[in-house]
Amino acid sequence: MKSKVFIYSCFSIFCFLFGCGEPLMEMENDAIIATPVVECYLQEGADSVTVKVYSMEEFLKDEIKLSKPVSQLNMTVNAIELTETSSGTYSLYLGEDSIREGQIFNLKFDYKGQSIAATTTIPSPIRSLTVEPTSITIASSSWWDFSDTTDATPVVVSWEDPDNSFYQLYIESPSNPDMPSFGVFRYRMMQPFKGNSYSISARELRSAGYHTIHVYRVGEDYAELYERISASDLANPVSYIRNAFGIFTSMSVASIQVRVYES
Repeated sequence: MKSKVFIYSCFSIFCFLFGCGEPLMEMENDAIIATPVVECYLQEGADSVTVKVYSMEEFLKDEIKLSKPVSQLNMTVNAIELTETSSGTYSLYLGEDSIREGQIFNLKFDYKGQSIAATTTIPSPIRSLTVEPTSITIASSSWWDFSDTTDATPVVVSWEDPDNSFYQLYIESPSNPDMPSFGVFRYRMMQPFKGNSYSISARELRSAGYHTIHVYRVGEDYAELYERISASDLANPVSYIRNAFGIFTSMSVASIQVRVYES
C-alpha cells in the first residue's frame, strides 16, 4: 500500500506536467501530439512489472482533447511480451522470480510509426537503515503552536550510500481522529537529494503514534524530472525515453518507524 500511495503521488505530479501541454505547442504540433506518455516504476524485490501508456493532451483553439489510455500495443520488457490487463495498462508477472539488484530492464514498443525504447538498471537495496532517536515527545498543544514542543530533538534517519545515489523520503503519519481536517499532513514527500542521512524536525511529526519513514533510492532520471516539475519548468520537459515522454525508472525502498508520544 505504501508503494502504491507513493507512486500515485509521484505520477499525479507528472500528469500535471504532461497535462500542461500549452507551452509544448511551441514545438512542432504534430510531433507532440504523436508522442506517448509512459509511466513505469520498477521496484527492487517486487514480483511484477506494470507499464501504463497515455496519449498526449491536445490543446486546440476551442477545445481540449484529453489524454487517454493507449490500448492494443505490442509491448515487451526484456523481449517478453506484456499482457494488457486494463485499458492502457500492461503487466508482466514474474512468478517465483523477483526484480533484483543489478538487473537491466529494456522496454520496447511501437506507437504511430515510432519505436519507443527505454532502459533502467535496478538499484541496490537500502541497507543499514537506522533512526535516532526512536521516539520523541511533543506537547498536545503543538497541533496549534508548533513552537511549543516538549522535545525539540531532531529525528535523524541514516543508511549506507556506497554509490552516491539519489534518495527521497516519504513520511506516513498516523491519522488523528480529533483532527480530521489535518489528514493532508499524513503523507509527505521530500525533494530528491544526495547523502546518507536526513534530519526530521519534531514539527514534521505532528501527531502521537508510530510514523513510518520510507527511504527510496531513486534514479537520476526520476530526480531530474521531479526537480523540473517542482521548479515549474514545464516548457522544457526532460525524458530518458526514446520518442516518448514520461518515466521508465527503477527504485528500491526500506522503511523504519519512530514513535511520537504526546505529553
